[in-house]
Amino acid sequence: MLFLSTNDCKEYRLEGCLLGHKNAINCLAVTRNGNMLASGVPGSDGMRIWDLKRRVQLPTPRQTPAIQNPADPVTCACWITRQEATRETLCYGTGLGFIAIWQQQGEGLEDFNAKIMCLTYDHTGDDTHIATGTRDRRVQVWAFDFKGPLIPIFSVELSTTIPRTVNFNRTPGRNLCTSMSIHISRGLMIVLAILLRGSDGTVIATNKAGPMIGHAAVDAPQTLFLIDNVMNGFSLHQLEDGACLRTYNTNPVKTFPKQVVFGEQATLVVGGSDTGAIHIFDKNEGRVKQVLQHADRGRVQTVMTYNSTHHSLIFGATSTNDSEPTISIWCRKRTISPSDRPLGTAIKNFVRGIVQLAIAMAIMAYVIGQTSGITLLGNAWQEYSKPRAQTDELMNADIRSLVEQYIEAQRGEELERARSSGMNRRHDGRSKLVKPQEDMLHAVILLGN
Repeated sequence: MLFLSTNDCKEYRLEGCLLGHKNAINCLAVTRNGNMLASGVPGSDGMRIWDLKRRVQLPTPRQTPAIQNPADPVTCACWITRQEATRETLCYGTGLGFIAIWQQQGEGLEDFNAKIMCLTYDHTGDDTHIATGTRDRRVQVWAFDFKGPLIPIFSVELSTTIPRTVNFNRTPGRNLCTSMSIHISRGLMIVLAILLRGSDGTVIATNKAGPMIGHAAVDAPQTLFLIDNVMNGFSLHQLEDGACLRTYNTNPVKTFPKQVVFGEQATLVVGGSDTGAIHIFDKNEGRVKQVLQHADRGRVQTVMTYNSTHHSLIFGATSTNDSEPTISIWCRKRTISPSDRPLGTAIKNFVRGIVQLAIAMAIMAYVIGQTSGITLLGNAWQEYSKPRAQTDELMNADIRSLVEQYIEAQRGEELERARSSGMNRRHDGRSKLVKPQEDMLHAVILLGN
């Protein structure tokens, strides 16, 4: 009664599916509070926003013809969240180099004239910066005030690498920008971890991490990163020097690019496949924890994770047009230990426990009071029954006395009639003697009724 539910599920279970897209889904992004999901696809299907609690699509702003171009896919998306903001802001990029910014009351559009491969944001204090990586080997950083157009801070062109994943370093001065890039060397795509100074884009350090074909992801502490390698599946690397720490074998049939992300506070590795499955690995042990069957066949190149206090979510999206595009939602609920509960939740649970205890004590007092009342009622009934019994005895004695008097009176009358009959018999011998006992018996029975 006093604590949270202890239903702990060790495995992810299918919570539901989102249907409605007409083309393969390229990207997914979930809000920080886990209430909304954004999904992007090519062409007129564009960007859609979903209410995750009701599992329905929400209305979206009118999309401009530039974004609805059938040849212009939505390639990446992220939600920009400010602590003091009550409205969500969605930022996404397209293959033809457009960045669209949606707020709950409007829409903004920026033209970059280059295919946007990735984007991210950082909000520190009152400043919000957006970083983008484009197909023409550029990393650009912009300032965004949620009111007007983006203000450029710097744009740097990398020599031989194409940005694939961009992340801000969470340093106090926010003076570094981390870029995971693809370097083309002798026909092989090599991952380079490049550190850029956040103020002017100067390259500070470059680390080689190995072959890559698909996606890359950096953990929250920014010490590790994952890549979709061209060899056997996914691999984990140190961000500092690019050294490979562990590989996660998925036995790919074909080398399609796939997204790979961290899950559950960087304890899991979650990635797509070319067989309709989503693979979940233990990050430290490297073993397979679970395989989620998104579809019977086809590519699952787009995945996303979300973690909250009470549950974790995994999203998988169909990446081919040979079947109906679907977004599957997988959930794992877990028990919260007392040490992990926020202070506000602990106080709320304590107050709730006190209220429940007071209610329980009130119910017990009421029950005890009712029991005492019943006892008093029983005693009163006993006392009431005593004079009634005495009264009954008196009534019975009176009745007996009346019956005896009646019988004596009847007996006297019978004797008197008998004398009269005797005298009459002397004159008429045919008369019969009357039996006084029958009449007396009849009178007593009538009196009893």
